[in-house]
Amino acid sequence: MHRTHRILALASGNSHKLQEFGEILAPAGWEVVSIRKWVPDLADPEETEPDFRGNAELKLEHARALLRESAVRPLPRALAADDSGLAVRLLDGEPGVHSARFAERAGNGSGDAANRQELARRLREAGVVPGGSAPAAFVCAIAFMELDPDRLVEAMAECPGAVGLDERGEGGFGYDSMFFPILADRRLSDRTFAELPSATKHSLSHRGLALRALVAKLGKRR
Repeated sequence: MHRTHRILALASGNSHKLQEFGEILAPAGWEVVSIRKWVPDLADPEETEPDFRGNAELKLEHARALLRESAVRPLPRALAADDSGLAVRLLDGEPGVHSARFAERAGNGSGDAANRQELARRLREAGVVPGGSAPAAFVCAIAFMELDPDRLVEAMAECPGAVGLDERGEGGFGYDSMFFPILADRRLSDRTFAELPSATKHSLSHRGLALRALVAKLGKRR
């Protein structure tokens, strides 16, 4: 049976994140499109909240205000924003909510590659040696709002694992090439997120878990 896809605007222009949202939500009947279709010059708000959930809500409210001013029609059925990052126990939870700006905050450049280099530097300073690792977890908070009428639904999840100094794999983005997830059988993977097939990664990842929790909540509210 053909499923009619509902349009979900994601408050992000990150192509990797859009792809992950799209792949995970497609079976639930959602087509994920960047909000920049309606708000081409969207600028992310300053993330001032102390936790992932607060920043996801902040991004959602910022995007919703801009979306309502857009002249592009029709508007999407729903809007979503997420805040996610890597928390390393040895580093007292850093980079945490500052994951996307870890290197920038340290004055060591910006972007994914610089962030990974900064993480490796901090891990070495904390005593991690080549071939070693430190316990860590990826965390994701999602704020989702169906429009007209507005209905807010939130979901949060984490993926435990470990981070090492070396980068491995060509897939994924962010810190994926340094992160080894805990598998379904509770063993630590010998492959990073960047080395795993996307379907396997989605089954384990913080974003995949949070999105499936969100879909379950949406199903209960219908």
